[in-house]
Amino acid sequence: MDVTKVLDGLRADVEGCDLAAFADLNTRMILCVSSTSRHAQEELDALTETAATVLDGSVAEGAKALLSDQTALTAITFTQVDARIYLRASASDSEALICLCAPDVDLVKSVNRGTLALTEIMATA
Repeated sequence: MDVTKVLDGLRADVEGCDLAAFADLNTRMILCVSSTSRHAQEELDALTETAATVLDGSVAEGAKALLSDQTALTAITFTQVDARIYLRASASDSEALICLCAPDVDLVKSVNRGTLALTEIMATA
């Protein structure tokens, strides 16, 4: 299974998705990326740092009370120019999917399609 093809398929299925990346939260490294435009390594590094913070770090810890003390599997942040979606397959997995999308992206479709892509990637890992 080619991770890049899975990420390309995700971007093709979600209108407004500019970047889909598969990352390791423990090492804070992007393992594979699919994008319509070139992103600087510093930007990719910052995305993995944010993913680790919202799924594992201080933001995730602060949200546990709202999640009945469960580990966050999904997080969404917004900037002035995009919606950023962070997904993990399970609480025990360190791998995550990161998507940068247009601010008006269909969030439900993006999360659902991203979850499918991540499940497909993890099934062969």
